[in-house]
Amino acid sequence: MKIINIEAFPIRVPLVKPIVMSHITVHQSDNVLVKVTTDDGVVGWGEGVEATDLTGETQASIRSAIEFIGAQIVGEDPMRRTSLWADMNKMMFSNDTAVGAIDIALHDIAGKALGVPVAELLGGIARRSVPALTMVGSGVPATDIETARSKYDSGYRWFKVKLGIGDISDELETVRGIRAALPPDAVVSGDANQGWSEQQAIRFLRGLDGLDVRFIEQPIRQGDHDAMLRVAHASPIPICADQSVHSFADIASFWRSGVAGISLKLVKLGGITGVMRGAALCESLGLSINLAGKIAESSVAAAANIHCAAAMRAIDFGCSPGNQGLSGDVTTKPLSIVDGHYELPSGPGLGIDVDNIGS
Repeated sequence: MKIINIEAFPIRVPLVKPIVMSHITVHQSDNVLVKVTTDDGVVGWGEGVEATDLTGETQASIRSAIEFIGAQIVGEDPMRRTSLWADMNKMMFSNDTAVGAIDIALHDIAGKALGVPVAELLGGIARRSVPALTMVGSGVPATDIETARSKYDSGYRWFKVKLGIGDISDELETVRGIRAALPPDAVVSGDANQGWSEQQAIRFLRGLDGLDVRFIEQPIRQGDHDAMLRVAHASPIPICADQSVHSFADIASFWRSGVAGISLKLVKLGGITGVMRGAALCESLGLSINLAGKIAESSVAAAANIHCAAAMRAIDFGCSPGNQGLSGDVTTKPLSIVDGHYELPSGPGLGIDVDNIGS
């Protein structure tokens, strides 16, 4: 089997309502689908998600990188995923999103060629149902507490409160209120998206002392490793690093540091191959894993996330594919959440069919 064509398709992924974070409000995302075709007629799909605030990559740069790299691997055997991943990473510096999009498509092809779901290629299926880590966060405590209650009643059990968007006292009230309002089987976490200073972060985290909160993600700006460690050591709540991690070396830098876990993303680590390598590294270092999509992604990237989650030994900090809250998608049957869970797609490859690129 040989790759005969690689195409990049810009798409716009719309949200039903904007998602507010500490430093940005997301109304939509301009992403790129990649289609890899083989001489046997097998087609694989992947997706690169624009993330200017995380990777610095725009839709235009992702598309250009896919076209540049893709031209160089035409004629290659798509089943050689590990070798191709290493080769692609040498072709362009720091284009993990483009490499990842092609890598996802190659896994889709391999699964289809072998007649198995992608998760089977990643070491076997550990779980077929993945709890969805759902986002809550308007900056208004009463609203967020009621939203969390309603989502719990509809089947959700994992919650992440968006923080760093309002007054610290109000946000402490929100997290305390959500924790008090939900039964013990609910997992409550938070994500400050770099929204606080070191002093503000420590104040907030100490305000949660004694509460059953699983983790707080990226409380301060990336780039100050020592400050991140000081916050982690001062915090009674486990800390998860997201924007502070862009490579395997960054993951390793948090070993025995006081930071408890790492947020792994397809766009940061180069697709499925990179995420699964990152998961293995986290496990070896005793770091918990949060597996997250980049808001917003279609069901293509979301499916890749679900397959990774299905194959990982443990995801102690939850899984949040980025297709939650879309108003449109590119697949025949968009991935959906039922009773608070994603079910692993049952078909070969990613288990999804792209049919609506124009939306």
